[in-house]
Amino acid sequence: MTRFTTDLGHVARELPDALVILESDGEITWVNQAAIDLLGLEPTDWLGQSVFELLHEDDHSLAFSAFETVGSHERGSLIDVRVMDGEGRWRQMEIRGRQVPGGSHDEDFIVIVFRDIADRQKLELGGGNTEQLRALVHHATALLVTLDADSRILTANGELSRLLHHDVALLGGVPFEEFVHPSDRALVREALRGSVHTERLEAKLTRPDNSIVAMDMSITDLRTDPLVGGYVISGTDITDLKTTQQALRHMADHDGLTGLLSRRALLSKLDESVDDGYQHEIVVLFCDLDGFKAVNDRLGHAAGDQVLIEVARRLERSLRPGDLVGRLGGDEFVVILPRADKEIRTEVSDRIKTSLAEPIFAGDQLIEVGVSIGSATTGDYPTAARLLATADDAMYEVKRSRTVTTRITS
Repeated sequence: MTRFTTDLGHVARELPDALVILESDGEITWVNQAAIDLLGLEPTDWLGQSVFELLHEDDHSLAFSAFETVGSHERGSLIDVRVMDGEGRWRQMEIRGRQVPGGSHDEDFIVIVFRDIADRQKLELGGGNTEQLRALVHHATALLVTLDADSRILTANGELSRLLHHDVALLGGVPFEEFVHPSDRALVREALRGSVHTERLEAKLTRPDNSIVAMDMSITDLRTDPLVGGYVISGTDITDLKTTQQALRHMADHDGLTGLLSRRALLSKLDESVDDGYQHEIVVLFCDLDGFKAVNDRLGHAAGDQVLIEVARRLERSLRPGDLVGRLGGDEFVVILPRADKEIRTEVSDRIKTSLAEPIFAGDQLIEVGVSIGSATTGDYPTAARLLATADDAMYEVKRSRTVTTRITS
């Protein structure tokens, strides 16, 4: 072992590479002169700050993943990040950290080395080097992963950390399937085993906290390529797109006021139920509120809307699991009872009438409305259109045979 008489702290201060020392929580406690010169920041701009305050927010998840696992490696992950300098510019930096034991009386600390790679990349590209391409791939907003022939991860770009919050350095040799949501694993396995050179699919990936990222992915079979010898997976995050599509579908399929199935969705469900109902009867109940027009005329449409919303909730509570209810429009509602007979029809109809007989509070008034219900079954009317029309006719027969009144009390 060589003995040094020189102060090692002095050596660290004079190193050509920027050296930064952090507490375990990321607070900067010491910097050398090279770090000060590199970024043009005064020591007061470094000391006491979190190292994450210097990094671009899009690089936080990548740096945090490396920071969390630095103690489990002999050396930390080598990552490329953007760092703010003293002039407010983002500088491309290569950083690597290492946890250092603090001795018997001191806590462990982390040493990080910063290197400016912009000039290096420029010179290397001028000489035909592909390091800039590596950096572009690393910072691309598209996921890029290579797998071996057994579908285990060989390499991954920084987007894997940014999307899934995993440290890339810990993923080597891990089956890619472990990051796929269980509901989509069979789909991904089939794509990997398929005979098509490139398979396009949508699949959900999972994070450590069990949240889900929806991905549009391509899986390319390059097992015969001598430079790859496995699979290449590329993908983009479509979580926001899927959320928007789901919201639009919900808006199209549900009535904007009551939240029940819309007319279009209800008729579509009725068609599906009739098509699938040859082995069992389906009952349709056509429900029309009695005297609802008086509510709108006397109390206004706002109160009328409150009544319709409450009617919708009571209809839902009156049904069996698997039954469907939708609003055709105005004060007309339709209930679909799959696998039902006359006894079930009577039972559900009675529950609806009893539920709607209770007064409804709307517009500072107590409102009593009734309901006329007509029914039809697939046993007699095999098509959806005839089933609905028959139930509608039956409802009007009920309404004509009754005296309809609406009671509104303060």
